[in-house]
Amino acid sequence: MSTERNPRGRKCGESPRHESFLTVNKQKKESQMKEKWIGKTLEIKWGTSRGQDSYGYTTCTLRSDGVKIAGCNGGGYDMLGTVIGNWATCALCEELLVLKPRQMPAQSHWEPARARQCDGVCKDNMRKAVMDAVVAGGTGDGIELAKLPEDCYECPTCKGHTIQGRDGKRIDDGRYFYGLTFHDPNYDPGKAVIGKDCSDRTLTKGDKGSKGKTVADAEKAGNSFGLERLQAAYKASEKHATKRHTEPSIDGACGILSVMDIIQACGVTLEKVHDSAKLDIYVVRGNKKKESNK
Repeated sequence: MSTERNPRGRKCGESPRHESFLTVNKQKKESQMKEKWIGKTLEIKWGTSRGQDSYGYTTCTLRSDGVKIAGCNGGGYDMLGTVIGNWATCALCEELLVLKPRQMPAQSHWEPARARQCDGVCKDNMRKAVMDAVVAGGTGDGIELAKLPEDCYECPTCKGHTIQGRDGKRIDDGRYFYGLTFHDPNYDPGKAVIGKDCSDRTLTKGDKGSKGKTVADAEKAGNSFGLERLQAAYKASEKHATKRHTEPSIDGACGILSVMDIIQACGVTLEKVHDSAKLDIYVVRGNKKKESNK
């Protein structure tokens, strides 16, 4: 196995280890308002772990005024986004709670049609028919391949190979920030029912699985290592703050660009003033909140 190290990742050839944690000063939320951070610097230091169970992993630590705010180690995910996201979750808590959907970007996804089409002689004949129509002064509109069932892998006409068609439609998913969720502080994921509130990923998955049991019972029996608890917590979260969901969380592992978009919507910009292999320094600046009119 190669021992070559990525500058900001794990050893080459080594499986990623996702370990992130957040340490916050035991101060009141009022002292961590946005105004308290304007003008301050965020120092992000990169290093290598010397711990027994994480030796050789890349470390990423965020400090301000010499105080450790957040840190993570491992690789295979956006470590810079993770530490900045953890900082923003605490420093901009009040600003996150008052974000409105109109301040968030519109999200959507492409839902492809399941039908298949011939990729053999029928396709060649269709193209020829379109060209003949164009040469004759037409447009070729209406000449298309027949749509086949999604489980049809052989064209019933020419016996050629079939492929999935490109038809589909774009689905509107509403307005929200990728990576930002709001949680109910009174929700107990330990009481979530496996198979209902979360998927069964326990060690006893199968005929003797933990389906129907609570997450706490599965953990007590040694069949769960916490994945079900995490799934239940995120399934119960919301994309926008509500009367019950009053604890924001930014999953910075989804990408630093998404985190920066969230921060800017809160009226804050991070200006990079130093960039090196082992140290990045940002200055917290204020800006005007942008609202989408779309």
